[in-house]
Amino acid sequence: MQLISDHVNRVYSSGLEESVQKFLESLGKVNRAYLTDLEEKLLKVLESEIKDYCNKENETML
Repeated sequence: MQLISDHVNRVYSSGLEESVQKFLESLGKVNRAYLTDLEEKLLKVLESEIKDYCNKENETML
C-alpha cells in the first residue's frame, strides 16, 4: 500500500482542481496493495496531464 501512496504523492498538488485532489486522496486510502486497472489508467492520465501542464508553465517562464 505504500507504493500506491508514494505514486499518488508524486502526482498530488495543492494547485489541482478539488475533484482531482479528492480522487487522489481516495486512491491513497484504498485498503489493498494494488490499484485496479481503471484506477491505474486514471492515475497515469493525471500524471501525464500534470507533467504536460508543468512543462507548458516552465516554457512560458523562459
